[in-house]
Amino acid sequence: MTTIAICYRFVVSPAVRALSFRPTVARATLGAAIPSALPTFLPVPDPGPFRWFVVFVIALLTWQGTTSDYDVTQAIAPQRRAKAMLLLLGLASCVWTPALLPWIAVYCGRLHGWKHHAMMPLRLLKAYLTWFVVATVLSAPEPATGLVVILGCVSLSHYVKPAWSKARLGPRPWSWAWLNCTHYLIASAYSWGWARFLPADTMSRLLHRARLVDRPLNLLTVAVEAAGLIAFLDHRLLFAALAATAIFNVAVALASGILFWENISTNIALAIAVELLPGTEYQAAFGWPTALIALVVILLGAADLLWQPWHLGWWDSPFTARIHWQVETVSGRTLGLYNGFMCPYEREFGRVLGYFLTDEPILHGHLGIVWDRRLRDLLVQAAGDRDQLHALKRSYGRSQKDEKLSSEHIAFLTSMFTRLNAGARKSPLPRSLRRLKAPGGQLYRWGDLPAYRGEEPVRRITIRYEERCYRPETGDFLLLADRVVQEIDLPFSTTDQENTSCARSSSTAAPTSETC
Repeated sequence: MTTIAICYRFVVSPAVRALSFRPTVARATLGAAIPSALPTFLPVPDPGPFRWFVVFVIALLTWQGTTSDYDVTQAIAPQRRAKAMLLLLGLASCVWTPALLPWIAVYCGRLHGWKHHAMMPLRLLKAYLTWFVVATVLSAPEPATGLVVILGCVSLSHYVKPAWSKARLGPRPWSWAWLNCTHYLIASAYSWGWARFLPADTMSRLLHRARLVDRPLNLLTVAVEAAGLIAFLDHRLLFAALAATAIFNVAVALASGILFWENISTNIALAIAVELLPGTEYQAAFGWPTALIALVVILLGAADLLWQPWHLGWWDSPFTARIHWQVETVSGRTLGLYNGFMCPYEREFGRVLGYFLTDEPILHGHLGIVWDRRLRDLLVQAAGDRDQLHALKRSYGRSQKDEKLSSEHIAFLTSMFTRLNAGARKSPLPRSLRRLKAPGGQLYRWGDLPAYRGEEPVRRITIRYEERCYRPETGDFLLLADRVVQEIDLPFSTTDQENTSCARSSSTAAPTSETC
């Protein structure tokens, strides 16, 4: 187990980073040469029930990578080739494990797949590849007990770290669980653009009931996230911990519109694989000795020494400030441009992209989250009062205005919609198969306007800055500010001009920065 963790950190992760930074056929071939040579001279280890788990995760991410939209501001042909290569390497990886390395390189590099929601499944595939190399080199004849432990540790560390982050938010480890108003997350998600098909008064009634269970839900959240610390005492505990994380992510999606569908599917599949383990052969994977080793590995992962899960600990507030995009079509209709249409950058357009367009001081992160409990309390006390909020923005806010990013963003939108108006193809799927596209992870696809879905050409893009606040005492959703920060008139010419620098406005267009 120790050998696997060290090899993951100092061999496989650097190889993935190097190959993903500038993936080429020559680099991918060279990177796969060593693990490909091992089966020629040494016996291949048997992963047992995890063979089908790995095939499932490969298929899951290959589906996501091959069906995501093209970035039409870039040349389409290389993107089409990368998707075809991902599909071929994915098929090869299902029967020939060394092909996983170039597959990961294409997914993370060419297709910018190294995003928050895909990190855990990708790390599981890296852990499997590491186990394969180590077990082959050591010619380990025993059942794949090390594989059980490393896969469980990788998955559960992504929940232990958020529990640790929440424990550090307040003066006491239980401050977050006792004091966070989690129902504000639901209110902020509604203001942000999730579930806006529900009437405001219906949402107010739901929030009134939800606030009564804040503390029980908070305590349950911490219990689920911390369950990995004891999961390896028994295979039933590991199964329960993995199943609980999947259910937890479903609850997060319903409450906030943040859909970790990759994690949900992966942990369900991993739980099933654990349940299918032959008890007599895998007894060494559970019990006190293994649980102590797994505890060390999970804590090292949570401390960013093996891999780097996200913190995911914050205070929820009822105030949100957001950039919104809308379009005016050639027929004169005004429609909302929501993040679902902006794939492959739906994550960026669903979060905080666009703050660089306004000089307004920004108080919070995605969905109104803050990291200072005093600021959270002051936002609640302000209750939508514009003067108090203005004072808070002066004291706590920070302007993110950036002329360079603004000009690149305007160029990106101009190039994208000019090419779409000229008939550029955005989806790799034919129209009859569009429903087979993998889902997104940021479900903020509703607003004050009907959604634009590409029905007709666009002649103007309007970018607005909005502030909204949920008032707990009355259950009202207040619109506090709504002003135009930028208007982009698109050229009438339909010349298909390419602007290869435009996509820098989206962070995933930059080279990936895979950090273990």
